[in-house]
Amino acid sequence: MRRIIPLFSALLLLLTASGAFAFGKIMYSDRPLNLRETRSASSEWVGSLYAGQKVRVAHEKDGWVAVYEPDATDDSKANVVGYSNARYLVDKRGRYEPETWGELVYTPRKLNVRNLPSTKGRKVDTLEPGQRVIVDFPEDDWIRVFKPGVTIRSRMNGIGYSFAKYFQPVTDDAPAAPPVSEQAAPAPAPAPAPAPPPEPAKAETPRRPEFRRVVMADEVNVHQSRTTSSPLVRTLHPGDVVQVGLVGNGWLAVFAANDVIRSESSSLGYSLQNLIDEKSKPAEDLAAPRPVVAAPAASVGGASVVTRPVAPPAASEPKASTPPAPPAEPVVSAEELKAEAVKSGSEQQTMVIDRTAFADAKRPDPAPDQNAHGYQFRYLEKSETREYGEPWITLKVFLATTKLPTREQLKDFATSLWKDHKRVTKNVAVLVYLPGMNTEDLAWGMVKFDDREMLELWTRRAALLGTKFL
Repeated sequence: MRRIIPLFSALLLLLTASGAFAFGKIMYSDRPLNLRETRSASSEWVGSLYAGQKVRVAHEKDGWVAVYEPDATDDSKANVVGYSNARYLVDKRGRYEPETWGELVYTPRKLNVRNLPSTKGRKVDTLEPGQRVIVDFPEDDWIRVFKPGVTIRSRMNGIGYSFAKYFQPVTDDAPAAPPVSEQAAPAPAPAPAPAPPPEPAKAETPRRPEFRRVVMADEVNVHQSRTTSSPLVRTLHPGDVVQVGLVGNGWLAVFAANDVIRSESSSLGYSLQNLIDEKSKPAEDLAAPRPVVAAPAASVGGASVVTRPVAPPAASEPKASTPPAPPAEPVVSAEELKAEAVKSGSEQQTMVIDRTAFADAKRPDPAPDQNAHGYQFRYLEKSETREYGEPWITLKVFLATTKLPTREQLKDFATSLWKDHKRVTKNVAVLVYLPGMNTEDLAWGMVKFDDREMLELWTRRAALLGTKFL
């Protein structure tokens, strides 16, 4: 009898501890699936699953389940990454269309992470110099920060927000990540107990695409989509520095040199891979410790004018460790800068344009010809494409305004256009350009909808450089 009692107690303890390692069940989404903040289709959109994505679910109620990372061991509400309708989750994987998201970056300095995209937000974590994280969901100058191991794209899966300008993309020459002991201390692990062998992570997590920076040695055309019959959106010239990646059907997506978020929707366009390989060379020195923002060069009296690289204005987050910006050097011609890059065998440095030098030399803004929600605007382009198997209607719009719209005003305006173009089973993306912007460059605002509601809204403050708004 004395032996039975200790044996029973040990077995009970083992079963209790094992519960910390396995809860709920593993399921797979049978289609691209939205994640909601609460158990309702009308609650706020927080993220999405791709078709065939592996998740752990628990706590089913009213046909909705709480969604967790596949390797989650804690079923508390704090670890929920969203809620999904249970009818679209299955026990065995059918469709499998993995999508990559976010971008792996590091910070060269100590950096605060806050619970809101504002210096008024509460500090929830601190990133150490060289620490690597994933970033996504940009909001003006801020961006959502995620731990490197996460697989589910959801705002609820993030740590918090940090200044986007203090991140650098991880490249081959990026500094090594600091030892684990120097990074933020992880949450205490549950008591050790036997657990079933984990499934290989590599089989379930889509490999992040490889990007590279190149400096152009010859002209290469950039098209709107991955076909030569699609509209030409720009031409890359010798000395231009860009990032390329997302290979598909012999085409590469092209991105701005300092673009941190590199997804299909933020690309400048697409170029043939063989032309990029033939007419460019690796840009060796783009991983600068101090990021700067690029603005397109303009011409004054027929001559291109740019300035030497300078640091962006010092931000208030964080103040203590922000080094003073060096003074700008004299204005030099684009030809001199390109000659210097060729001579040194390195890439052309990112530039900040002296806007006053060519304020009167910009192309005129498009003339608005329609009205919606109190704004005059003009459609610059309407197109239909497919992204990761999903149909998209893209509306490129010039918005005539003298005052920078708030997020709510942008949402209301874009919603008006969406209502005129929404179709069953089709998504709509509204790209908004403001007066003074180059309408062939990155948009200031991006608002995405499915056939029922808004999914995502963000603005790119850096796109306003050279305009009266910045």
